This record gives sequence, C-alpha cells and structure tokens, in this order.
Amino acid sequence: MEIYLIAGGAALLLSLLVTPWIAVLAKRYGAVQEPPEVVLKNIQELREKGLPDSEYESKLQAARRRLDKPPLIMWGGIAYVLPFLFVSGAVLLISKTINIPIAEFSVYVMWFVIIGILFVVGILDDAFDFSGKVQFSFHLLAALLFILSPVDILGFRNPFNGVFVHTDMWTFSLGQLPWVLRFVFPGDLILLLWVLPLINGIKWQAGTDGLMEGSTAISLFALFGVSIMFNQSASALFAITLAGALLGFLFYNFYPNKILSGSAGKSVIGFIVAGIAVIGGSKFAVTLLFFAIPLLDMAWVLLRRIVYYRPKSPFQLFLISNKFHFHHQLMKLGFSEPKIAYLEYAVTALLGLLGIFSPSFLKPYVLVVAWLLVTFMIISATVKAHE
Repeated sequence: MEIYLIAGGAALLLSLLVTPWIAVLAKRYGAVQEPPEVVLKNIQELREKGLPDSEYESKLQAARRRLDKPPLIMWGGIAYVLPFLFVSGAVLLISKTINIPIAEFSVYVMWFVIIGILFVVGILDDAFDFSGKVQFSFHLLAALLFILSPVDILGFRNPFNGVFVHTDMWTFSLGQLPWVLRFVFPGDLILLLWVLPLINGIKWQAGTDGLMEGSTAISLFALFGVSIMFNQSASALFAITLAGALLGFLFYNFYPNKILSGSAGKSVIGFIVAGIAVIGGSKFAVTLLFFAIPLLDMAWVLLRRIVYYRPKSPFQLFLISNKFHFHHQLMKLGFSEPKIAYLEYAVTALLGLLGIFSPSFLKPYVLVVAWLLVTFMIISATVKAHE
C-alpha cells in the first residue's frame, strides 16, 4: 500500500508545482480559449478567406456552445498527464511490488505510446484549434492502435448466470511476444466500442469548471479500491497516480478556474481510463458504474442529436457541438458551476461506494438499477429545463 500512496502523492505534488509554469507557457504560445464573441468574429474572418462550409458550421457550433467567460488558459492537461506518465512509468521500472510479466511489457509500452500521440495532438489542438473531424480521427486512430496491440477481449463472464461467453472466434497475429500485433474477432470490435465512448463521454463532461477533473478523480479512487480488492497492482498504480495528478490540478481548475484542461487533457483522460479498465485485469462492469454519468449523458446527447439534426452518418454525431449535455440542462435550471460540480461529485462518489462495497452477486443488479436512476436524473433535468 505504501508504494501507491507515494505514487499518488508524488503525482499530486508534481501537478501542483508544474501547473503555474504550464499556464505561463500557454500564454506565451497562444494556447488560450477566447470568449465566444471573439471566436465568432475570427470564424467569420476565416469564412471570408474561404473556410469550407462544413468546417465553418462545425466551428460555429463549437463557439456557441462555450460559456461566456473571459479568455481562459489552455494546456492544463499537460499538468496532470505528464506527472501520470512520469510517476507511473518510474514506479513500474523500479518497484519490486508491481511486477509485470515480460509477455505483457509491450502492452504497457504501446499504451504509453498511444497516450503520447493523443497528448501531443491535444497540445497542438489547443494552440491551433483543429476541426472536430481531425480530433475525432485521432481518437479513432488511438482506438485502432490499441485494439491491434496484444490487449484483447477474449471473452467475458455473463454476470447474471456465470456462463463464459467467448469472443475469440477468429484471431490474426503478426510478430512474436512480447512485440506482436494481434486482432481478435469480435472481441476487438467490442474493445473499439469500449474505447471510443469513454474518450468522448469523459471529454464531453468538461463543460464547467472542475467538473470532468473532479468526477474522474473520484471514479479513479473507486477503481483503485476495486483493483486493490482483486490484487491488480498495475491497475491500482495507474488509477491512484492519475487521481493524484488530477487532484493537484483541481486546485487551479475548480471554480473560478485559472486554467483549463484543454484537449491536452480531456482528449487523453478517457483513453487512459479505458486502458486502466482493461490492462492488468478486466473491470468493465465497475467502470460502467463509476462513469455512469458521462457515458449515459453522452448516449442521451447522441440520441437527441439524431432526432434534432438527422445526421447523414454516425460519425457526424460526434462532430456536432451543442448545449444538450446534463450540465447545460442544470445551468438552465439555475444551478451555479460549483453546485453542478458538487452534485455530480456526490452522485459519482455514491456510485463508487456501491461498486466497492456491494456483494459480488449483487453487482450486476446494482449496475442496472444505478444506470436506470442516472438515466432518469439526466432525462428529468432535460424535461424540466425545457418546461
């Protein structure tokens, strides 16, 4: 347990120390989110210079979705992604408590490399404001690289009857362990549908100050608890390290925030969570429970987008920007940003406690009931906000 406390504490301290320096760099290199009226003016100028219609509409929607605030510093994600990578990587290399079999070594290396790709793209996006298509393309690339790694879903146990369901009907491999590319059908398609929703669901929760960062930290502490219970040391390390780094950053990010996560953080954090849930022992059910709010909110938003916008393809659903999210509905109901954060923190903490302390035979039913209640909460807020 001592090594986990050291890792979490070190990540927290590093995040606290580096965030002010990151803010200085962001100002220097122009990684600043301008107020909506400034952004709209800039978009109009780009339109006059020949910006394509599709990109114009996408940028216009994104600008209108922003809250009316003064210029906000970006690149905050650097302040917790770097401590996470540095501390967890160092502990993996030097700790005798957390042993990784050589056959699994390439899994962690590839996971870190993909995190690095998303991280660099996020930094560039904060500085140069990529289109939604470019952002989603890299999310898809990250998910595809992940499923081609030795991480596979070979099957899962039905939580209601205990029957093991195989998902390795067909396997294609290239190379030899520990360095191998492998695709398992249909297991890796399930993995793809696991990674993309977590990346986008958690990213979309970053609509008010400290909301995504605090909620994710609480969920990660719960994942840490579950990992300890099942003796999954690597998952426990990753969860506590990222949670610690997020807490350090939250000191600057909570209302009224001094710095935003930006794409450098919010485009990366969901992928890290997806990996923690899979690497070192599967934790699908509890992850679905702990992240019920962002995942169900995303599902509800996508459903409303289908009805409202009638997009031509499923991918367009992820490129639309609007104010359909749960936190937007709460703001329409008069909730302040701190109250929105406290509400979602409280619900997330309750879900975490249920996931940790519920008996194993009850967990599937707890998940179903919790999802129904969270869905009811989100839909009720939407209906009430439009009365």
